[in-house]
Amino acid sequence: MTESQVQRNISRFICFRMFFNARFYYPVFALLFLEHGLTWEEFGILNGIWAISIILLEVPSGALADTIGRKHLIVIAALCMVIEMLALLIAPMHGGSTVFLLFALNRIISGVAEAAVSGADEALAYDSLKEVGREKEWGSVLEKAQRFTSLAFFFAMMTGSAFYDSSFINNCLAFLGIDLSFTAETLVKAPVLLTFVSSIVVLLAALGMKETSTVTANRTLIETIRQSFRTTLSGASWILRTPLPFGILLASMVLDNVIRQFLTIASAYWSVIDLPLATFGLVASGMSLMGYFVPRIAKKLAEKRTPNQNFFLLCFLLMIGLLGISEAIPYWGILPAVLLYATMQSMNYLASRYLNEEAPSEQRATVLSFRGLSTNISYGAVSLLYSSLIAWIKLKGVDPIIAAGHFSEQDAVFVEALGWFPWYFLVTLLATILIFRFRFRKKDLQLSNRT
Repeated sequence: MTESQVQRNISRFICFRMFFNARFYYPVFALLFLEHGLTWEEFGILNGIWAISIILLEVPSGALADTIGRKHLIVIAALCMVIEMLALLIAPMHGGSTVFLLFALNRIISGVAEAAVSGADEALAYDSLKEVGREKEWGSVLEKAQRFTSLAFFFAMMTGSAFYDSSFINNCLAFLGIDLSFTAETLVKAPVLLTFVSSIVVLLAALGMKETSTVTANRTLIETIRQSFRTTLSGASWILRTPLPFGILLASMVLDNVIRQFLTIASAYWSVIDLPLATFGLVASGMSLMGYFVPRIAKKLAEKRTPNQNFFLLCFLLMIGLLGISEAIPYWGILPAVLLYATMQSMNYLASRYLNEEAPSEQRATVLSFRGLSTNISYGAVSLLYSSLIAWIKLKGVDPIIAAGHFSEQDAVFVEALGWFPWYFLVTLLATILIFRFRFRKKDLQLSNRT
C-alpha cells in the first residue's frame, strides 16, 4: 500500500465516522418514537432489540472482517444505514403494530450496521498506517477523527432539531417572505430524511476505501466460516488471559451502559428541566462540540497516566454527573449532563487507543468487536432494566415528594427513574472491580505497566 493510498484510507475513515455517527434525529431521538405513537415501554423494548441484534452479530462480524476483509463489512454497514433510514421514512404515524414492526426493523438493521462496522473501520485505518510504519500516528488520527466527528455532530444536532420544530421553520419562512407553512406532524420525518442523505455519503466513503494486505487469502465459504470461528476463539482467549484488554472491556461496560441509557432519553431530560424544545438541538450540539476538545485532553491522559488511574478518574466524574441529573434541576440540570458527555468521549478515545495498540494485527477487528459486544450486552440489559423500572414505578405509584412537584404524571415517573441511576452505577462498579480481581487474583492487578 502506497503513502497516497494510506492517506486516502485515513481521510475516508474520518469521513465515514463523521456521517455514520452524526445523525440528525439524535436531539429528538426519544421524542421521535413517542411522536409515532409508541410508549416508553415499547421504546425500551425496541432499544433492547437493537442491542440484542448487535450482541448476536458483534464478534462474528469482527472475525469475518479479519478473515475476508474489513472493507466488505464497512460497505455492508453503510448499506444497512440506508435501509434503516428508509424504514423510518415509510413508518406511519399514530402507533399501531405496523409502526412497532417498522421501528423494530429499523432497530435490527441498525444493530447489524453497528456490528458490521464495529472494529472494522478502526482496524482498516490502523493497519493502513502500520503497513507504512506510521502506527505511532494512530493516537493523533483517532483524536482528529473524534474532533471532526464532533463538528459534524454539532451541525447535525443544530440542523436536526431546527427542522423538527415547526414553529421555528415557519417563523424562518415568514421572515424570508415565503408564503409556506408546515405542521408539526409533517416535519417529524425531516431529521430522518436528512440522515438518509448522510447515509449516501457514508456509502460513497466506504466504497472508496482500499483493503490492507492483512487479508489476502482466497477461501471457500466453509473455510471462511472455520477461519472466522478460529479467529473468534483466539481473540477471546487472548482477552481472557491478558489483564489490560480484559480490564478495558470491563471498564467500557460499566461506564458505557449507564451513560448511553441517559443519552437515549436525553431529549426527555431536557424537557423535564424546562429547556424549550427549540434549544434541544443547541444543547445537544454544544455537548457534541465538547468532542472537539475532550479527545485532546484524553490524549494527554493516555500519555501521562496509567489506564487504571484514568478509569477511576472517569468513574469519579460520572458519579458526580449521575447524582446531579437525578435532581432534575430546572435549567441548571444541564451542568451535570456535561460530565456524562465528557466521560463518554474520554472513555471512547482511551479504550480505542489502548486496544489498538495492544491487539495483534491478524485479529484486531475481532478484539475491537469484543469491546462492542461487551458494551452492547450491558446496554441491552440496562435498557430492559429501565423499561422494567418504569413499569414498576407506575405500578407502585410515584414517590409523593416527586409527585408534588411541577411535573406531569409521565415526567414524574421519568424523574423518579433518574434517581436510580447513580446507585445502579455504584453497584455495577463494585461488581466490575470484584470480577477483575477474581480473574487476576494471582497476578499483578495493575491494568498496565505503563508510566
